[in-house]
Amino acid sequence: MTSLLEIVKRLHELAPRELTVRGLESRVEIGPQTETEQANTTINKLVIATYPSARVITKATQDKANLLVTYRPLFPFAIDRLSGLDLVRVRLLAKNYISSYVIGSGWLCTRDGLNDALIETLGMTRTGDFMTEGDFGDIVAIGRVCKPPGVKNHSGFVNFIAEKLSLDTVLFSGELDDEVGNVLVIAGNNVDMPEIINAKNRNLETLVTGELSPEIKLLANEEGINALELGAFVTEEPGMKRLRDVISLEFPELKVDFANTSDLTRALRPYKNDMA
Repeated sequence: MTSLLEIVKRLHELAPRELTVRGLESRVEIGPQTETEQANTTINKLVIATYPSARVITKATQDKANLLVTYRPLFPFAIDRLSGLDLVRVRLLAKNYISSYVIGSGWLCTRDGLNDALIETLGMTRTGDFMTEGDFGDIVAIGRVCKPPGVKNHSGFVNFIAEKLSLDTVLFSGELDDEVGNVLVIAGNNVDMPEIINAKNRNLETLVTGELSPEIKLLANEEGINALELGAFVTEEPGMKRLRDVISLEFPELKVDFANTSDLTRALRPYKNDMA
């Protein structure tokens, strides 16, 4: 039998707490909090997902899982009451004795985590790390610097990325005719002002990420950085699938399943001109 404590300790090793950025710490969010309680909690089945959506939690209950492991938390900030969908999700977890664990941004920054899984999916080669200051004062590798693929300009690069990830659309800001140099890859929505300034100082003028806030997108454009936004969940899911594979190999007695998180945003082309 495998205890919750054994799994939690292994997840801590895979995604060290000192690599945390943007306040996304690893923790048991719902379930036993002390080591004694965790040691006495048996886990037979896991569900791994990017985000604990209502659909994902429903799947975990239907599959009779004991543990839900996600990259993003139910509650990114402290709250003093539960209501609406939050209450429904917590009730489902508690009623069915399902613990939930957030692996957090340590899994983004660590070797072979979210970033490296995304790079491997894209068929690119890492040449170095892109460092920033972590939440605990350590310098951590929030991104990866990669060799450009065999394309000349960003128009071809966008098509290359879309084909690799089977995307219908890619949000792009910059100049499509610019030549592609070394590429900075940061999964999710973790790019902030320091990363843009540091990228510019390192002559990294191509950024592949999940999502950018409007002000950071504007700053990137002003600094001459060409940005490709693929969708936060799209860039995080390869790494969470890799986590499923790692846990399956290291705990063969467990049944480990993966639940996809669909990207909710679609780019729609107005058709009124076609009707003229």
